[in-house]
Amino acid sequence: MRDIWVGFWVCLLVSLPAQAVTYSNHINTSEWEARSSVFECRLEHTVPYYGKAVFRTRAGERSGFFLSAKASRFKAGEAKLTTRIPVWFNPNEEERESLMGAAPIKQGKWPLWLDTTWAERMMAELSEGNEVAIKQKVWFNSEAEEAELALSSIGFKKAYRRYLDCLAGLLPANFDQLKRTALYFEPGETDELSPGLQRQLDKILALVKHDNKLRMFYIDGHTDSNGDRAENLELSKTRAELVSTYLKRRGIPEDWIVIRWHGERYPVASNATVNGRARNRRVTVRLERIEEIDVLPLGGKSDTAAAVGDGQRAHAGDANEQ
Repeated sequence: MRDIWVGFWVCLLVSLPAQAVTYSNHINTSEWEARSSVFECRLEHTVPYYGKAVFRTRAGERSGFFLSAKASRFKAGEAKLTTRIPVWFNPNEEERESLMGAAPIKQGKWPLWLDTTWAERMMAELSEGNEVAIKQKVWFNSEAEEAELALSSIGFKKAYRRYLDCLAGLLPANFDQLKRTALYFEPGETDELSPGLQRQLDKILALVKHDNKLRMFYIDGHTDSNGDRAENLELSKTRAELVSTYLKRRGIPEDWIVIRWHGERYPVASNATVNGRARNRRVTVRLERIEEIDVLPLGGKSDTAAAVGDGQRAHAGDANEQ
């Protein structure tokens, strides 16, 4: 008798149609939240039982979109992205859904990353009041229909306006873009930095103004191999000091700065070509933040960050990072 009942339930389960899995918000719980700073602008949409859908623009970068899942949901492969008029907008009208395209998706807690083209298209659809859906089978049930993550447009416009306001106030570049900056010089000696080099340094200064964790500036001067080695060593020192002076005049404390000069010793390209020599005529500025420094520099004496020549503290290990 027990075997008969087991057989009955197995047959019933096999005969049941596969159920679609949908992750979405109810009308009265849908919400978009704008998070703003000079470093990053975000539009976040929390979806129950799934996680978050996020539009993001970092300082100095273009916009993008990604999913942050609480656990793996979708099967790796290709997801379909669609757009449709929500049913609550006009209940009497037949639902019309349009395919926007397909994008690669993977298992894991960060399954989907889309570039600025996708992000702008999706935000445009949500601004028009349409829903955007991401569809792919779930990984844990090969018989299931497509699972769907639906992004509601409810509450989107208000948060989107704050997001656009945030974009206008972003810094010109972020820490990852500026933590190793190369400043390229024309051949020969110079008494002042070109306007282009000043603009590059101004981006760093704007970042320092808002990031109170930045503490150290390592400035390394380099030249190409044209001319006398001793003169090139002195020339690399002059260029490094020009950069240091510019930063100090604009408020960077002297004991935050370490300058070093190497002449032609550490080329990054061949000196046999014009383009190679142009890459070697450089001053690099490397930034460090508090959490990256083992021991914080002591203020006071100027020799804490004294200029150090190639023969004293400029080791190959230091220069290889420049």
